[in-house]
Amino acid sequence: MNQKLINTILLSLSFVAMIIGIHRSIEESVAANYWIFMISLGLYILYGYRKKKSQSR
Repeated sequence: MNQKLINTILLSLSFVAMIIGIHRSIEESVAANYWIFMISLGLYILYGYRKKKSQSR
């Protein structure tokens, strides 16, 4: 797969997970949906790592 495509997918999934976490936190508490925010943050960190790694080549 193309590296740009993978980076775009990672960024999109991170954004979608954050939106889902915010939506669910409106209905429930933030603590109940903490894991969704951590998935979003993990995907965003992975995106940043891959982007920085590809720029240094």
